[in-house]
Amino acid sequence: MQLRFRLSFTVLLGCLMLLVGAISAHSGSIKPGTFYVVGVGPAGPEHTTLRALEVIKGVDYILCEDKMVERFKPYVKDKPVLADPWKGMWDYKGKPWEELPKMKLEEKRAFQEERIRIREEIVRQIKEKLAQGKTVALLDSGDPCLFGPSHWFSEGFEPQQVEIIPGVGAFTAAMAALKKSSIPAYDTRFVMQTSPYFFTGSGKEMLGELAKYPISMVFYMGIRELPNLVPLLRQSHPGDLPIAVVYNAGYPDKEKVVKGTLDTILEQVAGEKEKWMGLIIVGRCLEGKPYRTRVENLVGYQDVKKSKQSDSTVPKP
Repeated sequence: MQLRFRLSFTVLLGCLMLLVGAISAHSGSIKPGTFYVVGVGPAGPEHTTLRALEVIKGVDYILCEDKMVERFKPYVKDKPVLADPWKGMWDYKGKPWEELPKMKLEEKRAFQEERIRIREEIVRQIKEKLAQGKTVALLDSGDPCLFGPSHWFSEGFEPQQVEIIPGVGAFTAAMAALKKSSIPAYDTRFVMQTSPYFFTGSGKEMLGELAKYPISMVFYMGIRELPNLVPLLRQSHPGDLPIAVVYNAGYPDKEKVVKGTLDTILEQVAGEKEKWMGLIIVGRCLEGKPYRTRVENLVGYQDVKKSKQSDSTVPKP
C-alpha cells in the first residue's frame, strides 16, 4: 500500500514539475515590456516561422495593416490593433511615394514632416504600453532586416527593448518559384540585392562597373522602373542576359513567373497589371544547369575528364 502511494505521489509530482516547467518556458518566451518586430514572410501563415506565430499569439498589442489582420486572424484573434504603421507613410495628399521627386520643395518638406509626426505618435503609443509591462508586435512582410521599413519604428527604442523575429524574404520565395540557386552558378561570385532607385544619377556608372564581374542581380521595388532599368542594363550587359520577374512571390494563388532576356522582357511583361508586388532577378543563374556547369568548369576538372577518356581508349592487355 505504501509502495503504491509513493509511486502515485512520485508520478503526480513529476507531472506537476513538467506542467510548471512548460508554463515557465511559455511565459519566458514572451518578455514583458518588449517591442517585437515580426517578419511574417510573404502571403500568410504558411510562410511564417513557428517562433513568429508564437509571438503573435502571445503579445498584448499588434501593429499591422487590415489585410494582415485577416490573414493571421487565427493568431491575432481579438487583440487590440494599435495602428496601421504604414498608413500615410507612402503617400501624401493623394500623391504616391514615386511622385516625391516631382513634388515642389515645400511639398517634400511637408510630406517628410507628416511622416515623422506619424512615426513619433506610433512610437509614443508603443513606449506607453511597454512602460505598463505590455508587449507589442509589429507585423512586417518578408524579412524585416532586408528593405525593412519597420526599422523606422524600432530605432526609437533601446536595443534591449526590441526583439526582431526574422522571416522568409521575397528573394527566398522568388528563387524557390524559379527553382534556381543564385550562387554558386556558372562563375558567379556574389549576389547583389538592391533597388533600381539606387541607380539614378551617378549610380548609372556603377552598373557599368558591375558588368565586369560575374554577378546575380536582385532588384526590389522595381516593377514600375523596369522600362528604365532594362535599357540601363543593356548599356553594359549583353542582350541575351537572362532576366526573370516573379510577381507576388510566395502567394500560392497569385504567384507568376515571367522569364526572358534583356532583349525580350519588356515586351513579355507589357500586359501585366501588377506594378508593385514583384521581384526582378538578372543573371546567368537563371539558365540551364548553372550549378553543374560551375562544377564542370572548375580548374582541374576538365584535365581529369580528358585523362579518364584517354585511359578508356587504351586497349586492355
